Amino acid sequence: MKHLILVHQKTKQDPEDYAEIARRIHARTDDIAVFIAGTKDKDWAEADKAYSAPSLTVAPMPFKHFRPRGGTVLVGEEYPKGYQYERMAAKGVPVPEWVRVTPGISLDPDYWGPYVVVKPELGRKGSEIFITRTHRVRYKPPEDFPSEHPIHEAPLMAQRFIYTGRWPYHFRIVTFLGKCILAWHIEQSHDFPPLEEKWKFDVAGGGISIVSNKRSSSYVETDDAGAIAVAEAAHRALPEVPLLGCDVVREAETGVYYMLECNPRGDAWLISSAIGRDIQRIHGLDSPNQFGAIEIATNALIEATRERAS
Repeated sequence: MKHLILVHQKTKQDPEDYAEIARRIHARTDDIAVFIAGTKDKDWAEADKAYSAPSLTVAPMPFKHFRPRGGTVLVGEEYPKGYQYERMAAKGVPVPEWVRVTPGISLDPDYWGPYVVVKPELGRKGSEIFITRTHRVRYKPPEDFPSEHPIHEAPLMAQRFIYTGRWPYHFRIVTFLGKCILAWHIEQSHDFPPLEEKWKFDVAGGGISIVSNKRSSSYVETDDAGAIAVAEAAHRALPEVPLLGCDVVREAETGVYYMLECNPRGDAWLISSAIGRDIQRIHGLDSPNQFGAIEIATNALIEATRERAS
């Protein structure tokens, strides 16, 4: 007998999803027992029983008070983007060329193009992401930034600009244990001024945003095979993290897909998280049934428990 411990966090996953997964696993296996804990459970009543056999603990988000007592543990981690890129590139996942903004940096526009993207290695929801003239990229020490700026947690990076079309868009692909459970196409509202050509920021007269995940953006379900393949490949590069929210773009000129980031912290159970349900309600989506997320997760957990419990 092997034990599977699922750790949930309120508002980030509906506990009923885990309960349904447990019911399905118990109905179709006789070699796996499933236990469900909360990430704030400091003194979990079932801990002794749950960790009395080879176990696999799966927690999409970083632990709060809960602490596993042994076995194999898969848990969300706050990895800086540079570390994500290094891990993914080592496994052949396409990522845009990038460099950390360090003292003495000087980027050649003939190599990088006239503009690059400057963004923090740690940051969420598109915050502090800007398009910048390449020759103007310079290092500034953290103390020159406001106290709330993410540079106080990790450095800035400069990244090659990937042009996706007149209005920026990306694919949000959620993978669980390496399997796609949700896929959205997210595009900036057409109320924003378009970027008619890749480098025509100056012609547009300013005001061009390259961030596609705004409150006014459109969200539609997609089955884009190229984006899904890149996301699943990214998860194979980070097998210790159970849940990824992968942001993938497709370059307009070449059709090449690139991974922008994979959000390994695990705040991506969008089939039933509070923010995920809000997005689905606003845009008329039914993401739990898009691919059959609960069934995919159930099968992945059965396989992972049998192979990885220790």
